[in-house]
Amino acid sequence: MKKLLLFLSVFSTAIMLSPKSSAVPNLVMSDVGMQFGFFYSSLAPHGEWIEVESGARVWRPFHIPHQWRPYLDGRWVWTDEYGWYWMSNEPFGWITYHYGRWYDDDYYGWVWMPDDVWAPAWVEWRYDNDYIGWAPLPPYARFNMTFGIRFTTHWIAPAHYWNFIRYNRFGSVIRYRDTAPEEYARRFIHTGRSGPQYGIDHERIINRGVDRTIIERRGNIQFPRTEVREIREQSGERMTRSNDNQCIEIYRPTRDEMQRSTERIETRRGDRNLSIDMNKVTQSRREPGLQKDNRQTEQLHAHTPRIQERQSQRDRQEMRRELIQRHERKQNLSPPVNRGIRQQQVERPRETSQSTHNNKSDSERQSTRSSGERRSQ
Repeated sequence: MKKLLLFLSVFSTAIMLSPKSSAVPNLVMSDVGMQFGFFYSSLAPHGEWIEVESGARVWRPFHIPHQWRPYLDGRWVWTDEYGWYWMSNEPFGWITYHYGRWYDDDYYGWVWMPDDVWAPAWVEWRYDNDYIGWAPLPPYARFNMTFGIRFTTHWIAPAHYWNFIRYNRFGSVIRYRDTAPEEYARRFIHTGRSGPQYGIDHERIINRGVDRTIIERRGNIQFPRTEVREIREQSGERMTRSNDNQCIEIYRPTRDEMQRSTERIETRRGDRNLSIDMNKVTQSRREPGLQKDNRQTEQLHAHTPRIQERQSQRDRQEMRRELIQRHERKQNLSPPVNRGIRQQQVERPRETSQSTHNNKSDSERQSTRSSGERRSQ
């Protein structure tokens, strides 16, 4: 009996303590050396690692201008295997734009949170008839091979997250002067259309973005086909050319290589916590399914193949509508002189018919008079 009571007391104590222990879950990158040692050693020369709260560590780049934001210094390349690929000009871009998420903190500025899933880019898209734009996905956005992109909270990217450029600049090396002002971005967030996000093909993540034919037509440009080739040399990413073919050579570390670290990890203790809701961020790491009961978030961000198909149908309808409108505008365009000639041509037959009618009535009156005179005689 004493053993049973002792067992029940221990069991009840464990139950009481378990919620407290799970109330503070392991946060993002709680142990850099165990999970992302390769990222640490590769990014340390280009920025600083900061421990912000409860062991969570983020990376912040060095020496960036005031107007800097992610996915700005570089260009977009079209690849058949992965869709739109972001080719960065920055030495840290081959990691931070293909892994992890970006967040603009109120105190620290732009910081990067690591993740181990690779993609050609992690952005969301918007576009209209004149501009096309993209913004980095926040740490609230998680990718799952079954569900695609899911958000752990309602998220609308602020205006300063967005890079908007005209279609004819898309595909070229982008400069700060090429982007639209932030005032335009504020309007564009509400008026622009959202582009398809990500697809999955045999466990390969595809960044669909905006349809390539739409960009080529509106920008009067063409994108060469570019191949993506994986190499084992730890050289990041680079563009190579052979004859008329382009190729992006990329290095993607394996899980073992990510965890392998020969350097001592040094991080600076942050002055304060991040302004992001870390509970939502850690929820995204614990629950791959995410927010099945949040219908608004699911409708906005769960990009299933059916939604992508509807989007492509809308794009095709938009292309047809634009071609029809162009054709109608061409048909309706005619010089004023021609319209005057047409009106004269229309009016002349009316005058002729009227004079013919008048002549006919005069002849009838004459014949009536002559017949009356004959009768009187």
